Amino acid sequence: MENSYVIFHVEPGWMGLVGNKKGLKRIYLPGLKKQELKERIASEFPQSEEESSSWGQAQKQFVEYFSGKRSKFDLPLDMSEITPFQRKVYSVLSGVPFGEVCTYRWLAQKIGNPKALRAVGLANATNRWPLVIPCHRVVGSNGFLTGFSAPGGLELKARLLRLEDIPVEAGKVPAERIPLTPALSRKGRGD
Repeated sequence: MENSYVIFHVEPGWMGLVGNKKGLKRIYLPGLKKQELKERIASEFPQSEEESSSWGQAQKQFVEYFSGKRSKFDLPLDMSEITPFQRKVYSVLSGVPFGEVCTYRWLAQKIGNPKALRAVGLANATNRWPLVIPCHRVVGSNGFLTGFSAPGGLELKARLLRLEDIPVEAGKVPAERIPLTPALSRKGRGD
């Protein structure tokens, strides 16, 4: 299946989107120069073509997010190449709302495998749809920001959390912002 991509500018820098008729295959967060991003896309998706008109609605949603005007995404994702485990993790993670955080331990418990902390971390590290599947909202049990593989690393993760009004100081989210129970239950939506 033929893929197309677009590179566009948002408040922190250049973003890239790659997708096909099924949906987005990859979201590249800001952190690279435009040419570096183009080279990375060409390397990872050699059969893709740049089409600036392909992903207009998606571009609009990301611009709105980074300008503080959007808290949810409504975009088709092509998840045909992920594992059942990743699908389970991403399904739970997608339910963590804007302005909330969860822990790796919580995610492991919610998928029914409390000892799978490393596997949950790996699923987050290989998330191809950051922001839409909000891996930036996952923190360590002690509140420290960990494991953000996007360009810009933990600095970008802190910026994204602050954009969602989650305070981050010295690389850590305050303890009172880290739920002992699932983030969704704090708002009365069940556990």
